[in-house]
Amino acid sequence: MKKLLLLGFGVLMTGVISAQVIFSGISPAAIQGDYDMTYGQTNSQWGSVDLNDPANVVEDTLVAFLDDTLACVSATNQADIAGHIAILYRGTCEFGLKASLAQAAGAIACVIINNEPGAPIGMAGGANGGAVTIPVVMISDVDGAKLINEMKNGPVTVFIGNKLGYFDNDIGLRANRVLRPMYSSVPSQIATNGTEYSVKIGASIKSNGVNEAKNVTLQAIVTHNGSEVYNETSTPLDIISGDTFFFTLPDLAPASWDEGYYKLTYIASSDSTDQSNFDNTMESDFIISASGDLSYASIDETTLLPNSSGGSHPIDGSTQNPISPFSSCIHFRDANASKLAPQSITFNAFKGTTAAIPSMEGEEIKLSVYEYNDVFTDLNDPAVSNPISSYVDVMTKDYFYPSDLGDEMITVDFDYQTVVALEDDQRYLFCVTTYIDDIYLGTDSKRDYTLNLDEYLQPLFPVEAGSGNFNPMGFGPNFVPSISVKFMDASKVSLNAEKKAINMNAYPSPASDLLNVDFKQNEVSKVELVNMMGQTVASQNVANNVTKATLNVADVDNGVYIVKVYLTNNMTHTMQVVVNH
Repeated sequence: MKKLLLLGFGVLMTGVISAQVIFSGISPAAIQGDYDMTYGQTNSQWGSVDLNDPANVVEDTLVAFLDDTLACVSATNQADIAGHIAILYRGTCEFGLKASLAQAAGAIACVIINNEPGAPIGMAGGANGGAVTIPVVMISDVDGAKLINEMKNGPVTVFIGNKLGYFDNDIGLRANRVLRPMYSSVPSQIATNGTEYSVKIGASIKSNGVNEAKNVTLQAIVTHNGSEVYNETSTPLDIISGDTFFFTLPDLAPASWDEGYYKLTYIASSDSTDQSNFDNTMESDFIISASGDLSYASIDETTLLPNSSGGSHPIDGSTQNPISPFSSCIHFRDANASKLAPQSITFNAFKGTTAAIPSMEGEEIKLSVYEYNDVFTDLNDPAVSNPISSYVDVMTKDYFYPSDLGDEMITVDFDYQTVVALEDDQRYLFCVTTYIDDIYLGTDSKRDYTLNLDEYLQPLFPVEAGSGNFNPMGFGPNFVPSISVKFMDASKVSLNAEKKAINMNAYPSPASDLLNVDFKQNEVSKVELVNMMGQTVASQNVANNVTKATLNVADVDNGVYIVKVYLTNNMTHTMQVVVNH
């Protein structure tokens, strides 16, 4: 066990003012980094020590709490747990009881893994929480599985508490204090150059050590296909213990963007040897997407699909009375949005661990595109409405799971005839909706847009909880939907609309000897009669300003044919007719 026993008064006061309780993987390297967590806070329903006080830091190895009832009875391996951090699953009894049993076994802290998909939740102490004096934290199912799996390979050491003053020399980055690209994937149609789309670069570095951090710098490196395209380092700055400084670097705004995968890495450095350097680097990769994909979730470099490491689900509704929709959405607005038309939405959904539904087979998911019509400048504008007051459903598509494809990424195309081009500077919501509280909609814990929210002051991930009840702030900037929207070139939609607007007539049908084709004021250069095998059986060139043509079909076999009309603007129009002598 390693605990901090003494701090100078000045450092302690700074630590209390800027306290930040974290749960971090220390070793081995495979589990290093900060994890999302909740913890039992002193003076609520817990008697636990105050984790804001750096004197109560715990750093030690994890030991699984062994019993057959999800840690609801005394541990069978108390000798192994004693003096270490117990790790166990949420389950069938109160959090306070679990933690008290871990404490009784001699644990110096207790880590509870969520047994349901998704982020850790707030923990009520229940009947036993007041007697628990050790730190108690909760982590997600995905993070818990990562730690449990690594424990099979050897000791796993974690850190619980406030880092301030725990090491002599320690600076660090935090996931919620780095600027990220506005999107993890942005369609190349609206990112042709740095004027259309630029990446703001910056991050906060905190001095956590006892000593003042000397000559602290932030460096940002961006590579594309292995070649460095950006490398900037800030001016060195001294940061006293407990303070944080936000470093800004020049925007990445090239004369032209090359399509593909970009690796953005932040690096915090100082003159001293950092004694806890796992948090000195932070990545925020992004894609300029040739295939027209838009996503906030981090993107798998191999599949180019959004990552998913958790989920959110309805707090209302039921399998018996599915009347209360739950929607997970992403917000989009761009000055060049008229170049785009939504083609499909990719998402993932899955049933909870204790779900009443047997599988995902037959379950309904609705995909929607909404115009978000509330008028406001940014989130500081008093005109911001919560819930969203004005929205219009412009595209929808219902999807029913054909089999139990839980947790797989699913791509659903909108019906082509319903696809519409977007409008410049119009706000949109791209949403995935379920009506069943047993179904979770995928989220990505690898992204945190807290600093982006502070910088841009625009909605990110609205949530609908109950019919029409859209909260523009959702669950927060660190609750990132695993949603990707694929766009087609809007000109294709305009062309399709133009084709649908063409009005012609081929008659009579059935035709026996002569077939008339009325062009209805369209300028035409040629008419063909094509059989169902694609063979042209009759053809006629059309002179300028001719408004009607007549084809002789007396020698054409009975059957169904396509009249193919070539317009002078290089478009074609087809009509189906029947020949019957």
